[in-house]
Amino acid sequence: MASNPRKTAKRAGYKKSEESRRQVLDAAVATLAERGLASTSIQDIADAAGMSKGAVHYHFASKDELLQHVLSRCCESVEARVRAVFDAPGTPMDRVRRAIQEMWIVRRESIPEMRVLGELHMLSRQNGEIRKALGEAMRKAREQIIEVGLNRLLEMGLRPRVSLSVAPRLILATLDGLSIQHEIDPIPPEEEGELLRALEATSLALFEV
Repeated sequence: MASNPRKTAKRAGYKKSEESRRQVLDAAVATLAERGLASTSIQDIADAAGMSKGAVHYHFASKDELLQHVLSRCCESVEARVRAVFDAPGTPMDRVRRAIQEMWIVRRESIPEMRVLGELHMLSRQNGEIRKALGEAMRKAREQIIEVGLNRLLEMGLRPRVSLSVAPRLILATLDGLSIQHEIDPIPPEEEGELLRALEATSLALFEV
């Protein structure tokens, strides 16, 4: 039976469209991380993606819409890194330890996605739509901590000293606060091991046997 050329063309066009959309988002993350939000235009992102400004607007009607999707891309990338180290073989405690370490590493190394999230956090003070999107992303990050780590501690028989809705806020606040300090007053390598042990102890202190 002969294939329908119109349907074939549509499927091929859709695939190409999705690929170019990812290309725009990748270029946006890289450019925003390098240049900062204030110094980055849609044309800059188009140039980095190797396409026209019109092609960028084909996928994203406005810069705000693009930034909301960039935010989601950054969060998904960080989440994938944390989930990958957690899913590796090991005891529940080993997995929690690796997840905490990875959450610190992405902040310590200031990976592009974290730099972009920092830029968007600053923008959210003046932009309600970005603030709403960032709030949703933070909510998902807390849910991931509960799903990936805290529920495993409960399975080990530990009982929470605080509610599971509060615990991830404290963990993320500690990590984010340390990353801000590290940016201004870098933590020397010889102190990092102790820092990670303290992070682990602080997180476990939210539970009791």
